Amino acid sequence: MVKRFEVYMGVFQGVEKPCLIVSPDELNEALPYALVAPITVSSSQLPTRVGIGLRGKKAYIAMDLIQPVNQKDLKLKIGLLPDQIHRQIVEIIQKIFAY
Repeated sequence: MVKRFEVYMGVFQGVEKPCLIVSPDELNEALPYALVAPITVSSSQLPTRVGIGLRGKKAYIAMDLIQPVNQKDLKLKIGLLPDQIHRQIVEIIQKIFAY
């Protein structure tokens, strides 16, 4: 089972890309899919992008592109998001889905 804030290599339309698990552990345990935010090297000034370091390079978690992915397509765990960024991710999720 995948866990929230873990970084995985996932398969998106046949291409492997890094992504962050954003769905809560309770859902990850109960469902065959997980909600993920892709990680990109493309910079954007959007407030929904969170800058991180990934494998020695600057990368961005694209919280505006959250999508479901079958957990079977999450092939390799490559890390865990640092604790100091957890709150920032949760705040962005709350803003995206607030009414």
